[in-house]
Amino acid sequence: MPRKAQSKKAAKTADALPEDWQYETASAEVEQIIAELEQDGLSLDDAFGAFETAVKRLQECDKFLSDRQAQAEILIETLSAQYGDKS
Repeated sequence: MPRKAQSKKAAKTADALPEDWQYETASAEVEQIIAELEQDGLSLDDAFGAFETAVKRLQECDKFLSDRQAQAEILIETLSAQYGDKS
């Protein structure tokens, strides 16, 4: 049954990012959270909440990069088909 768990996870991360979402903003938020966690000034509950937020932002970043990689691959295939592989 692990395949079903992976399918649910894949479906969960397959949600579209909001239109105003920005990679730079999300990665900066992760860096800020890491700095806060390294300072060791958070309560355990706050630290877990911050960690959870960081993981969510990293998943968003991963989705963004995966989507852009797929777009680039489609563009490369389109150009190769249109102009032929001259290597």
